[in-house]
Amino acid sequence: MKRTNAIRIICWVMLLLPLAVLGQNLGVEVHGARGFLLPHRQNMMHLPDGPAHFGELRFFTQTNRDQNWKRVYHQPQIGVSARFFDLANRDILGYGLGIAAYFSSPVLMTERFAWHLELGDGPGFISKPFDYDDNYRNIAIGSYGNFFVVLGQRFTYAMSPRLDLAVATSFNHFSNAAVALPNLGVNYPMLSVGLSYRPQRIFNDTNDYEDFLPQVESCWTVAGNFGVKQSLRPFDATYPTYSMYGGRQIGLSQKSSITLGGDIFYNAALFHYRNELGEAISALENLQAGLHVAYGLHIGQAVVSVTMGGYVLDSYKRDGFLYHRAGFRYLINEHWGMNISLKTHFFKADYFELGLAYRI
Repeated sequence: MKRTNAIRIICWVMLLLPLAVLGQNLGVEVHGARGFLLPHRQNMMHLPDGPAHFGELRFFTQTNRDQNWKRVYHQPQIGVSARFFDLANRDILGYGLGIAAYFSSPVLMTERFAWHLELGDGPGFISKPFDYDDNYRNIAIGSYGNFFVVLGQRFTYAMSPRLDLAVATSFNHFSNAAVALPNLGVNYPMLSVGLSYRPQRIFNDTNDYEDFLPQVESCWTVAGNFGVKQSLRPFDATYPTYSMYGGRQIGLSQKSSITLGGDIFYNAALFHYRNELGEAISALENLQAGLHVAYGLHIGQAVVSVTMGGYVLDSYKRDGFLYHRAGFRYLINEHWGMNISLKTHFFKADYFELGLAYRI
């Protein structure tokens, strides 16, 4: 229960930070969707049992041109989406709820037609997680509380000045970042159709790119993170994780950057697991270190990043040479930022990281 509560607190922080910039000029949109559960492991093939569905309710606001980042992204929509899922297997997976703060940026826009790319995340809930006695066949999700991530694109056609027909494709992911095992995660590609009511319609020529806006600045960044991870041996025991990283951010454009840096990791769950297997390693031998390259997408005070790294120090080696990280950072002021990220080995979650970053 304590682990579930911690996940909920972290997820609500992720949700409420973007809501600080929402205005009162809200639109509303409803969708119905159909798709499928995508089993990404051979041992998950028993989970899909028919199609998946969701019903969606979203509230959004249309940004104006009062800040540089809004002009760079051609006045994007920002809002909150709630999706209620039939997870394609009611007996084993049950139902799901995903609540995501999202960002929707137009790629192409005419007087009636618009094409948006969308990114969102927040808290997720699964009604039937793994249970030794009652639900041992759910090998994908081990907790009620989870993280919910959605990536997608949306097409709208204005049927009237305030009413749009909307068609969207999305990729929906539930995972608890290995806070509670098992944690293979579940993925749902979906196609949805809906109606959107907007208080106003703003037409922007997305080809009218404002070249005079400044590009992302270059700087040095250091960060420290803390997380928790459940161990396979002894099973159901939870241990802390620690990580530090530093790197040089180099601005590429008005909305993106690349960062070159290094990481140091200490995973206490891995230390106890290896000793349970009889390796008898020291704490120093459990340290991992690596070099990474990260791509960052800058949205106002927020930075969404994806990272690929390679270990230069790793006595464990069973997770492979490469590691990855998907992260979100919100800059509180010129120097300090709050950081949350998920460290993985390709599609296998290792642990989440929560911490502070400092820009020099």
